[in-house]
Amino acid sequence: MSAFAGTSHLLAQEETEVSQADILDIKDPIFLLDPMLLLFIAIGILVAAILFWIAVIIFKRMTRPPELAPPPPYEVALNHLRKARNWLEPETTERFCTEVSTIMRGFLEAHFKLPASEQTTEEFFNNSAHMDNFSADQRVELKEFSEQCDLAKFANYGLGTAEMEELYATAETFIETTGKPGGEPVKENPDAITPS
Repeated sequence: MSAFAGTSHLLAQEETEVSQADILDIKDPIFLLDPMLLLFIAIGILVAAILFWIAVIIFKRMTRPPELAPPPPYEVALNHLRKARNWLEPETTERFCTEVSTIMRGFLEAHFKLPASEQTTEEFFNNSAHMDNFSADQRVELKEFSEQCDLAKFANYGLGTAEMEELYATAETFIETTGKPGGEPVKENPDAITPS
């Protein structure tokens, strides 16, 4: 009986060893993070992203070049006038006169605050309040210029190159003498758009 008891004891010991070997872990235990810790990490990432976005906006505003003041009306008009030279051909008299007249009317509106493009030539010159801005010579010059442009635009009156050059010179001189401060050079403005 004692031999049998010793064997059964050995068998029980072997079974315990085998059963403990059978339940050994294959991988290390997994540690789960506390949900509150995950929440704090998510909030931290969100706050960091918002702060980064605000910093980018502030940096862009600080490094933005300063806004330039718009060029004075005489400068815009003279740059448009230079582009109108493309139409200074007898075949394009109407287009040239339309461009030059539009430029002159735009200049009168921008510089003198006169409703030049809202009125006909006759209405404009019949308003004595408009004429107070100009000397007697300038009034005559402006009226002759406007009437000649109107003839080419509305009566299909053909002009020669010399007459068109004279219209161009009249517009240029008028803009320079009435709008440009004394002695200031006119800056080229490649971005000036020719009025249509």
